[in-house]
Amino acid sequence: MPNSVFISYSRRESPFVDILLDTLEDEGVNVWVDYHSLVPAKPWLDQILDGIHQADVFLLVVSKASMASAHVELEYKNALEEKKRIILIIFEAVSLPPALQDCEWIDFRRSFQRKKKELLEQLDKPIQLSAPPQTGFKTSFIVWLTFFVSLLTLLISIPGWWTFYIPVLLIPLPAGILRREFPYYRVRFALLTLPIVLLLSWVFFSTYPGLYNFFAVPSVASFLISPLLLLLLSSKGMRLWGKPIASAPRFANPYQPEVDTPEPVPFFIDHAPADKKYADAISRELTNYGHPQVTDPAEAKANLVLLSCYKNSTSIDPEKQAVYPILIQDTHIEDRKLQKIQWIDYRSGIRNLDNLAKLLPEPAKLLKALGVAPISGQVLYPRIIQMFDYFFALLAFFSISVWIPLFVELGNELLQLDNWISFLIMNAVFTMLTMSILFFTRRALVQREGRLASLGWLTVSLFWIGVIIFIQSFYIIVTITDATALAVPIPSADDLRGSVSMFMPCSCTLGVMLISLFSLLNWQDLTRWFPAR
Repeated sequence: MPNSVFISYSRRESPFVDILLDTLEDEGVNVWVDYHSLVPAKPWLDQILDGIHQADVFLLVVSKASMASAHVELEYKNALEEKKRIILIIFEAVSLPPALQDCEWIDFRRSFQRKKKELLEQLDKPIQLSAPPQTGFKTSFIVWLTFFVSLLTLLISIPGWWTFYIPVLLIPLPAGILRREFPYYRVRFALLTLPIVLLLSWVFFSTYPGLYNFFAVPSVASFLISPLLLLLLSSKGMRLWGKPIASAPRFANPYQPEVDTPEPVPFFIDHAPADKKYADAISRELTNYGHPQVTDPAEAKANLVLLSCYKNSTSIDPEKQAVYPILIQDTHIEDRKLQKIQWIDYRSGIRNLDNLAKLLPEPAKLLKALGVAPISGQVLYPRIIQMFDYFFALLAFFSISVWIPLFVELGNELLQLDNWISFLIMNAVFTMLTMSILFFTRRALVQREGRLASLGWLTVSLFWIGVIIFIQSFYIIVTITDATALAVPIPSADDLRGSVSMFMPCSCTLGVMLISLFSLLNWQDLTRWFPAR
């Protein structure tokens, strides 16, 4: 078996590459792949070319994206010039350029374990030329199973289609599974909330004649089918199949350095004032491990540059000093010199700071513990921020969509009210107030910018959203009660225990309770996220 292999790929195959990397390393193969092997603080292109030069075998993951990638073309042309043994790993069957048509290949579209065994056997054998791989659609059993379970989930979700977001996310899902491309995080959000939505729909809407079974059966089934589909979508088989946007990413490599007392490395942290909480957290961990913090970057052997919406460049010259870009928020890096250096990804929250401290004297091993497979098509936040984002989106959808069942329940009777126009106008005002607060709060939350980007404003927003929702519900009940007193044929106040008018207050209360619990469990991530004032 060769001593080392180099994996060339497009970022759209990164979940597959991540599993292939683990598999080969478990078999004792020395693998070079960028997000795992690059050394931070050094230009990445020179390291890639050196990695190709040092490798015994060049593995090229073939897909539509990789064959269209200028970076991949540069890598395989360099491998051809150096007369490296090239083995094509077929992720998608596409037309190959003439220079690659005579290369060895293994079709990984089915049975990863069997194909992995073939690859290991082929690495031990001399070069074996064969005809180009066959085109056409091929996939594994787990993909077909996930496809059919998604169809079943779509069927049982029908009683929840009044929420708008559930059909928008679940109707395209079966086709997206076969295309390898669907918004994993948003679909996960829909599947996590589907049982709750169906259960609440059953409670509030089943008082309608003949609708008990329509809501009861899907509600019970969703507590089994929805978790099953989530499990399948998060499985290893689907990660091998899906592109990054359709995959559950793994945010850190499992490497744990056996270092108790690392060699002290003087460090400097270059950060925007708004990112002081992140800088303080990193500084505390590094100093706890004996690394001295200096105030002059010229005196530092490691310059950590925190990149966010508040800072996307640095005055420190990476050609003269060791610069470690640390990404704490999705942002465009303007500094061309920084663009050429591999960065450390802390967008999903600060994790494994002890590994950063232990490996600061050994930067060549940093990404083995901290490297993250490239993710395209997804914006990453700390988990608690993502949950707030989901919660606000859910309330926004409910604020609009709840009017559909409400008018089904009360529409004809409400039109008999003398003040039905003012009733509609008042409720429209309540809804617009709720939507406005949700919009501005969510925008400030995910962007981390503006006066509203604070924990205090977040708390105040949740309070006023709850107040407006409860006042709106009370207004509806009072209006119906008054109408009942005037002998208008509208359900009495006693019947409102199962009325849609109570759906929003109950949903909001349950959501605030859950989000508060998760906030306490992720308190540090939540407080660090908001900019320092």
